[in-house]
Amino acid sequence: MENENKKCKDLVKENYESRIKDLITLWDSEEGETEELGGLADYGLDISKVEAGTFEKQREDYIRYQLSWGGPSDEFRIFKNGDVEYWYMDWNDGAKIEVVGKYAKLIKDVVSIAIDLSEFIV
Repeated sequence: MENENKKCKDLVKENYESRIKDLITLWDSEEGETEELGGLADYGLDISKVEAGTFEKQREDYIRYQLSWGGPSDEFRIFKNGDVEYWYMDWNDGAKIEVVGKYAKLIKDVVSIAIDLSEFIV
């Protein structure tokens, strides 16, 4: 089955694992960059707060670490309770993975370079 025929639920795990691998490589690199991936500061597109109600059925604020945009797009979401999710989305389809343990900490550490999460997570 080619990627174009797969749903996001079929692709989310592979894409999540690839993103985590890249972020570990960048985080562990001496200068926060590699020749292949570039710099950690340039790896994603945006880190910003998404207010509750921005999207249909969105009940709470979250911090979005947006990695790609369009179709498909992917991002990490950090919620006020500290939960982290990875989302893979493509035109009216989407799937998520709950990010836990050392990988959730990694995402929070990366995002904390740009914004102070201590004022957001309760």
